[in-house]
Amino acid sequence: MIIKTFNDISSSDLDKIIKQHFNHWSRYSQYMNIDDTTDKFKNIYANDNNIPYGIAMYDKDNLVGFCVFKENCLEKYPQFTPWISDVMIFPDYRSKGYGKKLIDFAKDELRKKGFNYCYLWTDKAPLFYEKIGFVYVQDVVKNNDDGIGRLYKIDL
Repeated sequence: MIIKTFNDISSSDLDKIIKQHFNHWSRYSQYMNIDDTTDKFKNIYANDNNIPYGIAMYDKDNLVGFCVFKENCLEKYPQFTPWISDVMIFPDYRSKGYGKKLIDFAKDELRKKGFNYCYLWTDKAPLFYEKIGFVYVQDVVKNNDDGIGRLYKIDL
């Protein structure tokens, strides 16, 4: 397993990440558009390794998945920081342990940056996050009032 920051991956791999992210999540949010998603991933998450930034996971040369680190994720909850966000394992690699490995690496990254805990929210995979040690905090309203998610916290 190899982890690289978005800043250190090829533009074609970053384009794959953007496409996968947009194609998956845009069906759940009427507010997403490809231009904003591309701008975020290329101009915010691919600058350096200061939060916010993204990481990509590889198995040999195969792009497996990614996630993003953010100081703030949900506008209505600025008191919760930092975040692991936009977690995605590509379909061919799901249910093979990569999700846990990616989250474990993400937790280590945040610990190295001096954080003692982190948050994430989900409305699609609560059982996965509970299984790997995240603790439910409360329900949260998604940005743009686009539904409800579950907020989780984990000690690092």
